[in-house]
Amino acid sequence: MSMTTAQRLTHPAHAALLQAARDERRGLVRALAIEADWRFHDGPEWAAQYWAAFGDLRRDADTAHDMRVAAATAPRRDWPTLAPVESDQARAIFRALLAALHPDVAPNVAAADREGLWSLVVMAYRAGDAARLRELLGRARNNAASARLPNDIVALRREHDRLCGLREQADRRLAELSQQFPFCLRDQLADPDWVRRQRLGLRQVIAMAAPPRPRRRSTADDRKQVC
Repeated sequence: MSMTTAQRLTHPAHAALLQAARDERRGLVRALAIEADWRFHDGPEWAAQYWAAFGDLRRDADTAHDMRVAAATAPRRDWPTLAPVESDQARAIFRALLAALHPDVAPNVAAADREGLWSLVVMAYRAGDAARLRELLGRARNNAASARLPNDIVALRREHDRLCGLREQADRRLAELSQQFPFCLRDQLADPDWVRRQRLGLRQVIAMAAPPRPRRRSTADDRKQVC
């Protein structure tokens, strides 16, 4: 019996540690997938919704219309039109590819990747190319074995701690993003009443911040200057 097999069978903490490592990996994959979705898809969409709703309130009214049109079309200019089911499938495929190829999730796979598969995955996901993602998933299946968790108890502990640290970092990044524009507005922008109230408030702020208009001189003042 090899030392690795003996450790796996006899060490009382192996099963619990293996499950904990799997949970940390799933948590890391989930956080990284959400972060990619926010940065590549939802973030530009929310920004476009914001400028479409409030762009006309900018002081430079001459360019407001052009800015609103550009903001509304730019995020999906190069995207194919995906049905909701196709969009969900693309996200599911991307998450599977992330679990198999991402350098943080599977560093051994990333180090051995001579084809640059992960870069191709990111490009396809940013473009919303579901067909390309399916093709890359087939090419990445051979990498699944290299992405397995180690059996050795010492190596498994190190991998668990590494995944835990990276998952915590990803969660912190998401928490920070959620407080920044446009991610902090993702719920409000879907509420017409909030948009209406916000527009009213912004109009009032703009009116209060506007420089005072020069006071027109009265007829009496004009006569004094003539004299």
